[in-house]
Amino acid sequence: MNNNLKEKLKEIEIIAEELRLDYYPVVWEVVGQEVLLGVMSYGLPTRGRHWSYGQSYEYQKMQGEMGHSKVYELVLNNDPSYAFLLDTNPDIANIMVMAHVFGHSHCFKNNYLFKETDNKMVYRAAERARRIDDYIEQYGLKAVEHVMDIAFSMDKNIDWHKGVLREPYSNESGIKHAREMADSEFSDILGVPEAKNISSNSFPPYPEHDLLWFLIQYADLKDWEKDIFQIIREESYYFYPQYVTKRLNEGIASWVHAEIMYRMKSLTESEHLEFVKIHERVVQPGSNKLNINPYFLGFTILNDIKKRWDEKYENGESDIDGLDKIYQVVADEDDTSFVRLYLTQDIVDDLNLFCYKHIVDKNSNQIIKITSTALDDVIDHLVKDTYGYKAPEICIVSATHEGMELEQINSEIGTLDPKHLKNVMGYLFEIWGAPIDIKTVDEKGEVLHYTFDELGFSA
Repeated sequence: MNNNLKEKLKEIEIIAEELRLDYYPVVWEVVGQEVLLGVMSYGLPTRGRHWSYGQSYEYQKMQGEMGHSKVYELVLNNDPSYAFLLDTNPDIANIMVMAHVFGHSHCFKNNYLFKETDNKMVYRAAERARRIDDYIEQYGLKAVEHVMDIAFSMDKNIDWHKGVLREPYSNESGIKHAREMADSEFSDILGVPEAKNISSNSFPPYPEHDLLWFLIQYADLKDWEKDIFQIIREESYYFYPQYVTKRLNEGIASWVHAEIMYRMKSLTESEHLEFVKIHERVVQPGSNKLNINPYFLGFTILNDIKKRWDEKYENGESDIDGLDKIYQVVADEDDTSFVRLYLTQDIVDDLNLFCYKHIVDKNSNQIIKITSTALDDVIDHLVKDTYGYKAPEICIVSATHEGMELEQINSEIGTLDPKHLKNVMGYLFEIWGAPIDIKTVDEKGEVLHYTFDELGFSA
């Protein structure tokens, strides 16, 4: 880091204290584009070798070369947070990035979801990568990558509410607890099954959503295979809060960097102008009107919260001002609750937000039809695929020596891709050693059954 950036960092830290930001210490690294893209592709500085990371790297590199995206920064959820600045960025861009990082680190430290993650993952990932390297040395790259392929095919099917450190199915007391949870008014929020689907006479005792956990516990796997499954499963839990707080996390980071940059007295007029240009690119609505930029939406909602709660505070209608309210929201919400509670009809109207669907006209042309601009409809549209990594909601409903039965719980975010389904069911057949059946629905809502057995894949 050059002297100019070091001096600006000191000023940023002073302003961050004035804003009452509460963040992890930050370790700064100024790196070249290849290093930055490498960390982006792996998700962590060090991770077990797998061909998919190289594929992701080449994709990110191609996107940059074609001008479709520009990488300014990368920050990792860890204590301390690790932030990577691009050495080819102009100083003013990296100054803004440093301010942006403090917003992310505040979210990492305070948001309720991130508090459930491993905030030492950077160190533990390195140790896990060494274990995978040892397995490659012992069993060969092909065998290890095959096990990793299996794990990655199911790593998005987790059960966040049960947590990463779950124990095996317990006795009757565990069944009783599950039934009590099912009967509670919060059962839909917690993602627990209906009480009628919980039984000590069936296995699993209730529909199981965490596929890798189930296989680790109950499939006939070698110890090193279980270890790889567990490594990939734990990493999926680590990354999950980043997926479900994208709008909130980028919103607070953008709000913080704007607030800090506008308060910096050391910036020259030309630096300030350049910052404004970069900031506008970061928080633009989005080049595609069908997909709103999460930075923009989060930033807009938080600005609205600040304004409304400052007015409430001045009028004696609130005990906290806009700044404290923003930090409360960052601590307590995820993207779903953030949008549901704080998106307003005024914002919908100002941003021209709408719901839409694809239809085919009389000339067989596919067109987009706006279906609603009402607040509740727009909210439902924005949050419909917020949970679950946007992965199909699949659960194991029965598993015996004779076979395994799975079911897709709903198809609101889309139907199953037969090609991917064939691969996953093939993996399950290989591991479980018995026929695999899954119940799902097609685009018309009609029930379909797919099977994978000794004869292969069939519908």
